[in-house]
Amino acid sequence: MTLPQWVTLFAARTPTLPPATGTNLFLVSDGGEGLVIDAGYSDPEALRPLTDAVRERHLHVTGILLTHHHPDHAAGAGYLAELWDCPVHVHPADAAAVEQYVPEHRLRPDLAEGTTRQVGDVRLVALETPGHTPGHLCFWEPTAKVLFTGDAVLGAGTTWIGPPDGHLRTYLNTLRKLLTYPAEIAGPAHGPLVQDPAGQIRYYLSHRQEREEQIMSLIDKHPRRIAELLSAIYERQIPPAARWVAERTLLGHLVKLEEEGRVTRAVDTGTPVPLHQVTWTDEELRRWTDQTVFSAVP
Repeated sequence: MTLPQWVTLFAARTPTLPPATGTNLFLVSDGGEGLVIDAGYSDPEALRPLTDAVRERHLHVTGILLTHHHPDHAAGAGYLAELWDCPVHVHPADAAAVEQYVPEHRLRPDLAEGTTRQVGDVRLVALETPGHTPGHLCFWEPTAKVLFTGDAVLGAGTTWIGPPDGHLRTYLNTLRKLLTYPAEIAGPAHGPLVQDPAGQIRYYLSHRQEREEQIMSLIDKHPRRIAELLSAIYERQIPPAARWVAERTLLGHLVKLEEEGRVTRAVDTGTPVPLHQVTWTDEELRRWTDQTVFSAVP
């Protein structure tokens, strides 16, 4: 299945995480108007195919819809908003992080569950899908059953979920929520179009469950640090540049397991900060990854 004629995908080069090499931007247009989902990085040359298409089609862009605040999605929003004289819409929970990219008079933190934006006869519905970030959004087009998934569901690989932005239990609930939409095709922010959205989502859920079982099987044998878990689970599968992503992913699982009362932790010096009081500063992240031992609850 292909995308409907009212949407065009532009794969913009961005400094993102492998295996992706760029970010998919979607131009939704009808009746001479356009909406753009995500804005890529602040590189006018990488955004040129999109901006050329808007100019050549004589479109009036009425807004930019951000799935979330990460720079490979939001950093180009200020440039595009000024070019097209339009607002940038985002969920309030991610708005503060977008302020560094978008002038105040352009930023609209007004997207929430059920918010609609329309161009011509095409209506997009915002879905609150937190977990990757607190204010992550997907966009649903109910007539053609197209789901724009941002980083919630990718076309290749799995998305990383971990502190400081991510929360695994919330993300798993998001995946279950997305399964209730009868999507026939999904437009992810990275990778190719997803031809079987429900199948991909079910795979994501099973993959997270398998990873959790791996972690618990190792911790059940004896207490472990994240470095030990990383070595045992990933071995040499990840390049050094992506090591921090794997660490944060494992950390996301360990936070979930502690929330569920299945894991406890001890630090090399002092007393661990209670989970509900943790603020994910760089220092606290280093404490969890370098100075913390995780044990299974009997």
